[in-house]
Amino acid sequence: MTPADRATLAAVLASFDEAGLVALANVGLVRRARKDLEAGGVTHEETDAAVVVRGPGWVVTMPPAGPTKATDTTAATGITRHILAATIYLREAWAAGEAPPVAAGPPPGQALAAALLEVSPDDLQKWAGKTALRDALAAVSPPPAVEIETAAGLAIRLVQHDVEARLLPGAGTRPAQLLDAILTTGPKVQHTRWVLVAVLAFQASRGKLPARPEAAATADAPAGAPVSRAQVLQSARELFAAMVATGLAHVSERTAQRLFTLSVSATALLLPRLARQVRVIADEVGLALTRHAAADPARLFEQLSTADALARALLAAGDPPPLRLAGRPRTEYDPVPDLTLAGVGAFPWESASGFEGVTALFWDLEGKRFLTWTASRPAATPGRFSSAAAYRSEMLWRCGPAERLCRSLVVLRGGRLNPAGRLSAAKECTAELIEPTDPARIDFAGRAFTDWAALAAYAVGTYPLGLAESHPPDRVVVLRPAAWGGRVFDESRQCLRWAIADAAGREAELTVPWMGVNEPAVEFLEAATPARDRLTHVVARVGFGRGGLELEPLALLGTGTTNGGHRVLCPGFDRALIASPNAALLEKLRAKYGRDRVPTTLGGDDDAAAADLPDVPGPLGDRLREWAGLLLAAAEAGVRRGAAGESRAELAAFFRRVGLPDLADPWAAEGPLTADALLRAGYRAALHRDALRAGG
Repeated sequence: MTPADRATLAAVLASFDEAGLVALANVGLVRRARKDLEAGGVTHEETDAAVVVRGPGWVVTMPPAGPTKATDTTAATGITRHILAATIYLREAWAAGEAPPVAAGPPPGQALAAALLEVSPDDLQKWAGKTALRDALAAVSPPPAVEIETAAGLAIRLVQHDVEARLLPGAGTRPAQLLDAILTTGPKVQHTRWVLVAVLAFQASRGKLPARPEAAATADAPAGAPVSRAQVLQSARELFAAMVATGLAHVSERTAQRLFTLSVSATALLLPRLARQVRVIADEVGLALTRHAAADPARLFEQLSTADALARALLAAGDPPPLRLAGRPRTEYDPVPDLTLAGVGAFPWESASGFEGVTALFWDLEGKRFLTWTASRPAATPGRFSSAAAYRSEMLWRCGPAERLCRSLVVLRGGRLNPAGRLSAAKECTAELIEPTDPARIDFAGRAFTDWAALAAYAVGTYPLGLAESHPPDRVVVLRPAAWGGRVFDESRQCLRWAIADAAGREAELTVPWMGVNEPAVEFLEAATPARDRLTHVVARVGFGRGGLELEPLALLGTGTTNGGHRVLCPGFDRALIASPNAALLEKLRAKYGRDRVPTTLGGDDDAAAADLPDVPGPLGDRLREWAGLLLAAAEAGVRRGAAGESRAELAAFFRRVGLPDLADPWAAEGPLTADALLRAGYRAALHRDALRAGG
């Protein structure tokens, strides 16, 4: 390499301190990289274009631009542990000893910040387009709060949105190069807009207020961004109505863009609950646009109807809105007294919006409740975030990894808790490990079940009605089966089913969909043997499917396995802790269907409960489903095409006869069908359905 190339690479490597390495990948991958280096056998040599680092079984080519442009010879993709190992090795052995002195100048993070300040609205418009910039300008009025770090590159954290943008050294100097190099933790479908919002918010934090470029100030641009809660709420209702008026079968990229802008504006004006609901709708629209198998127009219509009802309730409540309607940010954590927690398992997950993570479960011995800790990242993050690596390596409360704490009794000091029952991982929180968890000594008061009829009644009560908010940890229960039945792979539903019976002989099923994130759990549950592994309890998440009560096994508890005496087993991670070598099912499935047959749509610990309660039985249930079908058909087609059909009057008369006159009939009013009437009718139909389900 030339002296200039050496100086450039040395400067880039020097900027990657521990925080920078973690930002590039994750804590677990960094630790594994250090272990690779400790094994020795690493050498390097310079070529004309790069430094080549060789280790046992791998070769990394490090160009002057640094780790973000490095490649290795293994099958792994993204920022691999070998690239991290090469980065650490070169920083400590090559840059310090062989590289020539680096020219004086500001640290890379400060230089990147200065370069980003020079990016103009016209540059942003050329990069993203007029429409995207217009939406972003609306979203940063008023500018959102940001936290800035320049330790390793430039990190811009949008505090209220829980989204981070990071610009790493070696990004280039031209505006387009800088913008192309920015990484964000937002969903991929919204990456461009989060980049724009982050840049504009960063510039505003440095006193450079965003200005609309002349080309964007066209006659078709909106008169201005909403500046009050009332304006945001009215804009939300207008957008929801426009979607239904056009027809949910005709959503467009522009719809997704407007939803993004609305969610950012709602967050900025302290309406976090509406913002979350709008993001859920945006994710559903994204599925529809990509023709994803998980897209569901009925779910989209119900989400829109609920969001419209929430906006109407907030408008009626006035300013300031009550907390039960406005909600609280999930990034807002409150201090709690010292907690004595029993770890009872951990599980991996993926979401439809492109995030993956690991969640550890803890039982609060004094508060008699389940609490959670979660680590997650977008699936597209450089370094290929691994839930298994996070489980085994991510340090939790300066005490140990989740793998250890999720099966231990710990005392948490300086803890913080958010409204969804999630514990903060902030540095101020510390934990002391007391002893391994003993499930036999834990009183899971109100959450332990031996009777499946009582379990079903409890499960129905965990689903909120109307605008009541769900509390996801409430859906976690502990089951003690009287008998363990057979296991079968349901080919029609593509899931593993394991029957468990209560003392009365009633059966329920542990159900695990076969998908990428669940492959280790499928293999584990196929191999587990209750008698040999001394299993006594199942920690499960309750839900309902078309067949009734469904139970997703998160962890298995027992008196201690013969292979190590483990009393807490996590199916998603702990295959090596049980003795059986049998794992034939997984290979048979791969041979027959290939990998990942079912789209991954699992959620994390704070995902809202899906409105998937059992159907209302009998003639009333039949009529409600028919009514919902009429409303959905109109919503999909659009109000101009949504004819009522001959059965509308008959159904309306039936509901009046059975005492349900409040089911709104959007076709009853004089004049054409309106989107507002259709949204109100959709909300009321869902509310009546869920109330009847919950009432049995």
